[in-house]
Formats: sequence, C-alpha cells, structure tokens
Amino acid sequence: MAPPYELNKPWVVRQFSLNFKHIFSFEYLYKRLHEWLIEEGYCEDSSGDRGDKWIETLYLERVSGNGAKQIWVWWRVDKPYANPFFKFYLDVDFHGLNLKNEQIVVDGTKVDTNKGEVEVFITAKIELDPKGEWEKNFVLKNRWIQNFYLNRIYKDRIEQVENELVRDGARLLGATKQYFQLESWLPEYAAPPFHPKKGE
Repeated sequence: MAPPYELNKPWVVRQFSLNFKHIFSFEYLYKRLHEWLIEEGYCEDSSGDRGDKWIETLYLERVSGNGAKQIWVWWRVDKPYANPFFKFYLDVDFHGLNLKNEQIVVDGTKVDTNKGEVEVFITAKIELDPKGEWEKNFVLKNRWIQNFYLNRIYKDRIEQVENELVRDGARLLGATKQYFQLESWLPEYAAPPFHPKKGE
C-alpha cells in the first residue's frame, strides 16, 4: 500500500492466486497448507485462542446429482511480528470445483484422490499498532503527528515489513505450487512428490 498509512486498519499488501485442474488429493492439500501455517507461526496446533480450530471461518460442501463435490474453505490467520507495532494477516481461500473421487496406483498401492479443479486465493494484510497503544498516549494520538511519523519518518520501515509479509505469502503459494509440481520462483521445502515422475 502506498501512503498514507493508518493505525488499526489492516490493509491488503498483496494477493496471490493459483488454479489447478488435474488429479490431486484435496485432503492432502488441505493438511499440507495447514501444517505450513502452524510451522510459520500463523496458528498453533492446539485449542487456545491462537489454536488451529479457530482458523476456519467457513467450510461448505455441496454434492451434485452426479456425485461431484464443490468445496469452499476460508481460513483467517494472523501472526504477531517481532515488533508489536506490526501484525500480519493471511486469508487463505480454497474453492474445489467438480471434485470426483478417483483411485490411482502409486508404487503398486491404490491411493484415493480427487479429480477436478481447485482455486487457491491468498491475501496478505498488515496492521499497524493492533493493540491501540498510540491512542493511549497523549502526544501520539494526535492525527497530525501520526500522519507525519507513519508517512515520513517510519515509511521505509513499514515498506520493509510489508516485503517480509509478501515473502510469507509467496512462500505459501510456493508450497502450494510445489504440491502440484508447478514451477515456483521462491523455493520451499517439500516432501517427496505425490505423483511418480513420468517415465519411471
């Protein structure tokens, strides 16, 4: 976001999207991205207020007459930054279209998968002063001082933190692409591929 920056109002820094149509496991994709969010500190594997049971704001599944499924999943996660003046947010949305159960053979073993299309949308947002500390300070709550400080003095630091958030979003997109074995410009560690390479 270009200035003017404001306090306590999350804004969208970058949006990423991916569309894939082939045979894949929706369940494994779901679990893989969930694990990535836990590893990166966007949620915890527990039931507390940062626990993973609170990240899913929507799960909707529709089954058509021919047995094909349509699935919507919305995750809303946040991550406190090292400096408490910043807070990162990631909105991750999945949309599975025309998903049908399919069995494939991998290394001589039958594996349940899905055939269809999936769209993944990632929105990276940032918030300044999420706890409202500046509003409690007599000097810092002045709008002119806030505007001058955020858009002149602290502008470069805000842009630096925005770039870190963009990197997180790109890495999550990279993990998704790696699952689908698509090219990614930012490497992300991956387990062995789900599908065998062609010719093996």
